[in-house]
Amino acid sequence: MSVPYHRLPRVDADWRWWRPLVAVAVFLGFYVASQILLAVAYFVPIGLQRGPEGIVDLSAKIAEGALDPTDPLVLSLSLVSLVVLLPAIMLAVRIARLGPYGLLSSVRTRVRWGWLAWCLLPLTVLAIGMFLLQSWGMFAFDGGLHWNTAALGQSTVSLQTLTVTILLVVLLVPFQAAAEEYVFRGFLMQTIGSWIPVRALGAVVAVVVSTVLFAVLHLPNGYNVWGILDVGSFGLVAAVIVLRTGGLEATVLQHALNNVMIFVLQAPGWSKVDLTGEGAQGSAGGFVVTLASSLAYWGLVELVAHWRKLDRRFAGDEAPRFRGPAPLWAGGRQWLRPGGAGWVTAPARDERVVASGDPVLVGAEREAVEESEGVGRRP
Repeated sequence: MSVPYHRLPRVDADWRWWRPLVAVAVFLGFYVASQILLAVAYFVPIGLQRGPEGIVDLSAKIAEGALDPTDPLVLSLSLVSLVVLLPAIMLAVRIARLGPYGLLSSVRTRVRWGWLAWCLLPLTVLAIGMFLLQSWGMFAFDGGLHWNTAALGQSTVSLQTLTVTILLVVLLVPFQAAAEEYVFRGFLMQTIGSWIPVRALGAVVAVVVSTVLFAVLHLPNGYNVWGILDVGSFGLVAAVIVLRTGGLEATVLQHALNNVMIFVLQAPGWSKVDLTGEGAQGSAGGFVVTLASSLAYWGLVELVAHWRKLDRRFAGDEAPRFRGPAPLWAGGRQWLRPGGAGWVTAPARDERVVASGDPVLVGAEREAVEESEGVGRRP
């Protein structure tokens, strides 16, 4: 037996249906508190330095373009407000006792660094393709390679501002991408998958719900219909990749590359490029490119996974449900570690039953079985 990624919480004998709800409450509380602290950290210095006008101006900029790559201050606030999702979800999982937060990373209950490194191969191919598509028309070759200022206009930011922006993007976007993956493709999909006992149905529902919620929560960014379809197609393929590879490594890299590419190409703030117009909020062409590039990346990841014989599932079984404390033969949490025994080594059931009505466990002491409160049916 083995356990797919979206059912990983059920390998823990302490799992209960209500624990994810506790995690959600902790997550939201941490997130709200962090946003208040960030607001204080950003707005108070601005208010002291520029007065009320500075606060109003910063608020207006955030409302108009929260991810404006031409304004390092606004961009950093927006990215940091998303980065905090990562420690928030890890803390929530820990407090709710949903197992080690490594369960969110992969079926090996940790980040598979070797597999992450191999994913750089398809990522490099994707990066080349994305750069050629997204930068099409941005360069001219007459008299040597240079920016096509006839189409782009002139840069509206200083070299210092551009440098700061690129540094912020390179340093923060990987964590921002990881945070969104751990929340939407990690915690959310595992929560839904653990609630639905039919694995195939649970996988489908988990993918659909995570994709829809991921797209809907991007509405405040001002996307039009094509923009939402663009985001939704990215989330849909990413969710499938997570299930197919048994972890978040490949999609974290893809997400980070996608965002870094967009921010860096827009950072110069070209005078003839409108970052707030209708075309910038989504187009049919952009949707097609995103869908095609995501599918191509999925195909390349599948090839590498097949080549490297990737472990796509947890090598064990889902934990039995106990009506009371887990018996001694359950072995606590040690079996959960990579390479651990797992529930495969749990004492086998016998057709005989003891007086209490509990099944006899072959290889286990009869007294230990009688002292336990029995094994409950899995919901």
